[in-house]
Amino acid sequence: MFMRRFLSRRVLRRILWLVLVGTMLPVLAIAVAEGWTYLLAQGLCHNSPAACQPHSVGLVLGCSRKLANGRNNMYFTGRIQAAANLWYSGRVRGLIVSGDNRTKYYNEPDDMRAALIKKGVPANRIVCDYAGICTYDSVARAKRIFGADQLIIVSQAEHAERAVAIARHLNISATGLRAPIVPLNRPTFLKQWLRERAARVAMVYDFLTFRRPRHLGHPESLPFPASS
Repeated sequence: MFMRRFLSRRVLRRILWLVLVGTMLPVLAIAVAEGWTYLLAQGLCHNSPAACQPHSVGLVLGCSRKLANGRNNMYFTGRIQAAANLWYSGRVRGLIVSGDNRTKYYNEPDDMRAALIKKGVPANRIVCDYAGICTYDSVARAKRIFGADQLIIVSQAEHAERAVAIARHLNISATGLRAPIVPLNRPTFLKQWLRERAARVAMVYDFLTFRRPRHLGHPESLPFPASS
């Protein structure tokens, strides 16, 4: 009886220890990722194009035109409007629209390019990067493939902060332009918040492992100057 109770207590302590470690490790990982993002991107993301560095290349991060149920995606709408405002501000020489094009029915760069042209941005000042399958790859390819070493990155606030942190880590001079954010209900807000926390932890993993973009090819020349 005594041994049974002793073993039960040992098993219970081990379970509690595993639960504690399993809880603390994600918390620690999130804290490190948040701190790293803050240190790299502090004060570098702005609400207005006028506050961004001039003579840059704009990098518009991928976003689908439509939601899964066919409704307009307000993230897409806000991002396109911010990118158009950036162009008309004269702060950029041109725009790279970078995203995923996994199938012929899902093509973020083409959707963004078409929407920007409708906003009056000249077609010859928009370049599509079809291999921007994630934020890290979009930022890294802007320099490694297109030679852009001074970027204004366009996305919603927290996403822009993470992208600027990635750029700074990769020795790219970057600022961020915050696109309008959509009012969210509580479940959607929580989902987006958790998704961003996970993405920042993944970003730190990419830093520590010196990850290269999944797709690299030959350098491509932009139809406008890529740097000062």
